[in-house]
Amino acid sequence: MSFHSGQPFNFPGPGASGSQRPGLNLIGDPFAGVSRAFNPATGERWVNPAAFCVPSPTCLPDDPNGDLSRNKFYGPGFADVDVSVIKNIPITERFKLQLRAEMFNVFNRINLATGGGSVGSSGFVTDTIGDFFGGPGIGPGEPFNMQLAGKVIF
Repeated sequence: MSFHSGQPFNFPGPGASGSQRPGLNLIGDPFAGVSRAFNPATGERWVNPAAFCVPSPTCLPDDPNGDLSRNKFYGPGFADVDVSVIKNIPITERFKLQLRAEMFNVFNRINLATGGGSVGSSGFVTDTIGDFFGGPGIGPGEPFNMQLAGKVIF
């Protein structure tokens, strides 16, 4: 079993500077209207981009550098349960048959990418952890997988 919370990120919202300080003002609830439902075509909305604006006379509070601190929000967390079942069957004194069943991501949880660059300017997370770190289809966060094996030990 492996569980951990998400990593902090800077929101690259509309007109953000892209530096360590986002340069945005927070003018509303960043989680208003955000549903935690993954759509394969668009991803999952993590923050509401309408809650941010670039500092200007029409965007209050009027801090010329923006009032949004760095790493203000946390990305998706990670949860994974893997199971392995092994059975040794003696055939003779010297020979054994070993049967294995290994299951990965047993509860088929979508583990979204987290940290810097995972949440786009639209507020969506569109990638899973495995694909985000270069292991599409086989990395952590990918769909339920199962492998069966038989081995003769002598």
